[in-house]
Amino acid sequence: MKQHSEYRRRRSQRFQPTLRLFIAVTVIISCLSISLTHAFLSVLQTKRANNRLVSDNVFASYNAPYRGRRRTFQAREAVQSDNDTADYPTTRSQLEKMTLKQLKELMLELGIPSRPGNKLKKDVVDYIWDCVNSELMASSDLVKNLMGEDGSEKEKFPGLNGIKQSHDAVSDDLPTSSTNNAPKRKKPGNMPPLSVNTVPDDEEDEEIDHNETPYVLTPKDRIVLDVLERYPPLHDAIIAACAASTDNEVTGGFTNSNRGIESITTSNIDQCSLSTLLYHPPSGLAENDMRQTYHPMLRNTTQSDLDIVFVGTASCTPGITRGVSCTAVRLNWRSSRVYNTANGDVRSEREEDKGSMGTWLFDCGEATQLSIQKTSSIKPGKVSKIFITHCHGDHSFGLPGLLCLMGTDRDRDAPPVEIYGPEGLRMWLRVAIRYSVSRIVPPYRVHELMDVPMAPEWEQGHRRNGRFYFQWKKEGGGHRWGTKGLAGEDPVSWISRAPMINLDPSMDFGEVKGGRDIYPRYDHPQCHDGAPIWEVENDGEVSVYAAPMSHGVPCVGYVIEEHDRPGRLRPENVLSVIERNRDGLISSGVKNPMKVMAVVKNLPVGGTYTFPDGTIIKQEDVVEPPRKGRKLVICGDTADCRALEGLSQGADVLVHEATNTFLHGVDKDGNMRMVTRDAKIHGHSTPLMAGEFAKRINAKKLVLNHFSARYKGDQSLDSITIMTRMERQAMKASGLAEDAVACAWDFMLLPVPRN
Repeated sequence: MKQHSEYRRRRSQRFQPTLRLFIAVTVIISCLSISLTHAFLSVLQTKRANNRLVSDNVFASYNAPYRGRRRTFQAREAVQSDNDTADYPTTRSQLEKMTLKQLKELMLELGIPSRPGNKLKKDVVDYIWDCVNSELMASSDLVKNLMGEDGSEKEKFPGLNGIKQSHDAVSDDLPTSSTNNAPKRKKPGNMPPLSVNTVPDDEEDEEIDHNETPYVLTPKDRIVLDVLERYPPLHDAIIAACAASTDNEVTGGFTNSNRGIESITTSNIDQCSLSTLLYHPPSGLAENDMRQTYHPMLRNTTQSDLDIVFVGTASCTPGITRGVSCTAVRLNWRSSRVYNTANGDVRSEREEDKGSMGTWLFDCGEATQLSIQKTSSIKPGKVSKIFITHCHGDHSFGLPGLLCLMGTDRDRDAPPVEIYGPEGLRMWLRVAIRYSVSRIVPPYRVHELMDVPMAPEWEQGHRRNGRFYFQWKKEGGGHRWGTKGLAGEDPVSWISRAPMINLDPSMDFGEVKGGRDIYPRYDHPQCHDGAPIWEVENDGEVSVYAAPMSHGVPCVGYVIEEHDRPGRLRPENVLSVIERNRDGLISSGVKNPMKVMAVVKNLPVGGTYTFPDGTIIKQEDVVEPPRKGRKLVICGDTADCRALEGLSQGADVLVHEATNTFLHGVDKDGNMRMVTRDAKIHGHSTPLMAGEFAKRINAKKLVLNHFSARYKGDQSLDSITIMTRMERQAMKASGLAEDAVACAWDFMLLPVPRN
């Protein structure tokens, strides 16, 4: 033990010099590093300061309203604190360089009355300049001080030479900007003349002639006027709120002197302050919504045997004014028919149930079961088919809940609900219903669209975690679509793992056998850009097709195509022949000769009918040509609908998403190009993109939906104004008229007339 202790002592003594040397070297290196870091930061700070000065001198016209302006005014205030000269700008260009807050302070110092209509900086500058030079204030002490005794301008404002000298004194230390090199801006129109209550008391009874330039409407003013003209109930609500206001100075809508006006027009909108007005917008859902009556697309419509009900029009999550994605197509012509029940029995619908089982839903987002109960347009028990575009929750989370609601209002012997969607939907719904032990769901079966490929511009990230990212290098088509679908591209996805789950369907939980696996066709005559097409459904009257969309998950869009119908009978060409052959028809066994008209109408193309007197009637002589069926296109979430282009040609109605857009005055940062780029990265579209696709397929009507949560869906002026601006963006891109483009709202009902 003693030997071991001695060994440890000698070993420690041997390494002590080395340890001390290591510590000393470490301390020296640390000190040098700190010194070098401080020196580097000092050099970098000096370099940045020099670069800022150079940048300010080179780009003075751009920096003047920002950094340079702030330093300039700080220096002016420091120098002018010891100067007896008045702190007034010298020229109009200096007025334009001031901030809006400084302009308002200048108005208080000069005694210029404020005006509610001045919201923009350029309007305030024009107003101050007009007030200084107006005849209204020509006799005041202010103008005498601002102008020379002979009426000539005295450096535009008083005491300005001192200010200019003060500015020159500090100009060597500040970045200067040459006003001559700045881009010249066109002088905007002057603000309207001062209101009556700004005139001095002793001049109120005098008649004053205001010969000033009339108020120039801003783009926002024009849109507001158009909206108020389009929707009279909204206009009346605003007028009523203005009349009910009791403020002494400003009502929030008009000045007191104009409180009794009956309408908002171009002559008085400059006196309005609608952004601060408290009013109650019109209320009502579905047919009671004022937009259902006054929107240009719906103004002159009549009932039809085919219509679209927009149950939810928002994206991401449901809100107070919008529910998430759900669109209903009502096939109101459906008559009594014979069908096979879930048990295999044959049953016929009652004649009084005409039109039942004719409601199809496209997507079923969260809280859809609540939205459907808010309107009488959709009856849960009458929904016969549900089509899901993709797996995202705002398109599928409401499906289990809706099935439970339908089960409480549906005969257990009714035909099963047919559900269609991308691969993986069947097992997901089976697990959701089985986990929640939901035994009240109606009979249903799921048909899966197999091998839905990702668009070529979407590639999986390097982590291989199931996330796909938009690749700009492959944007716009021309690249080969995949043929395996996500199950072949991502082995860890739900679509790949779902078939491995050992869970069989059970009638106790509503699922019946018979669900089909629908595979794509790459040789369909209407394939476009090499993308596949799924022939989803064909029930003899209507066919449904699907094509892949450009989105971050497998997604499809649907095309609902009504089959062509026989032409109408021309009775005037048949009645005279029937009357002439009445006796002969009765003697030949026809009890009611008028029923011959139905026989003639149902003749095949090229067929004939011979009457007892030998008269031969050809089908084409008494029957009009076949009526072309209607076509509806409902896109899922997408950044590009090119795969649907072949199927969608000549669509009667195109329902296209428009998640986001850029609006001047609403969006503070960015531009349309940046918003479009961001929308594509997230697999979405803008109104311009929707309009361009509508133009390519020659759509007759375009309806936008799937709006961001920041776009409200109520009947307030702000909401309708924003939607109107989005409609105009789509109109510009599509070339469609005002009555052919609409931004959908919840429970909007759009009839689709026959061709």
